[in-house]
Amino acid sequence: MTPDRSTIGGVLSRAALVFFYAFPLLWLVMTSFKSQSDILANPSGFFFTPVLDAYRTVAGDAWPAMINSAQVALGTMLVVVALAVPAAYGLVRSKHRIWARLTTLLLILIIVLQMVPQAMAVIPLYGVLTQLQVVNTIPGLILADAALFLPFAIVLLRPFIQSIPIELEEASIVDGASFWRTFVSVVLPLARNGIVTVSVMVFLLTWGEFIYGVTLLSVPDGYPVSSILAQQISLYGTEWNRLMALAVLTTLPILIVFLFSQKRLSEGMLRGAVK
Repeated sequence: MTPDRSTIGGVLSRAALVFFYAFPLLWLVMTSFKSQSDILANPSGFFFTPVLDAYRTVAGDAWPAMINSAQVALGTMLVVVALAVPAAYGLVRSKHRIWARLTTLLLILIIVLQMVPQAMAVIPLYGVLTQLQVVNTIPGLILADAALFLPFAIVLLRPFIQSIPIELEEASIVDGASFWRTFVSVVLPLARNGIVTVSVMVFLLTWGEFIYGVTLLSVPDGYPVSSILAQQISLYGTEWNRLMALAVLTTLPILIVFLFSQKRLSEGMLRGAVK
């Protein structure tokens, strides 16, 4: 039986994608196990004696930075979800004609805000955090990241709220449930795919956020992983094996979160795309 050309083309295209995505990751892992002399002698060489010198050197810096990044990512995720869910619900369930028009304008404004370069907000945001006396603190960075990702979360959650039949909420209210009881018992369980999707996306984006992490946290004990990675590049050269070892270590939590949430994340993204 002759293989279908479309099947062969699909296999070849997938193989090409795997190669182009996997090769940089393979080079990253290999470089992390090289010594500095091997890197200087042959940076792209595949044959070398693996050593753990880079991992021993960066382990002391990586662990505190990962704890700081975990605190920032979890805190930002909780703040964003707590604000985005009721905001998206209010945008979807607005019935008044004037409010519906304002909702459309608000959505346009949210999309426009996502187009503003992040670097433009650093100086005014630094002034606001200074007045709140939270500069160089984990809570201050959480507030900054929450302000950055909240519009994205609202736009992403809106299709999930729209997919919930309003008749279910009306039936719950007719049965005597209050608005908040209906919101907690009906809306939140039905929107769990969207909430999980937004939570995972915000966590991953916050973990790798660079500009705010480097600018708003200048205390060595509070450095996130983005700052530690940036420190490996200096005017006097780049410690490539240390940089790659840090990259491997800081990628592991993201990989674990993705593997545990892959099924729910895929379902959520597909439902949002179809809606």
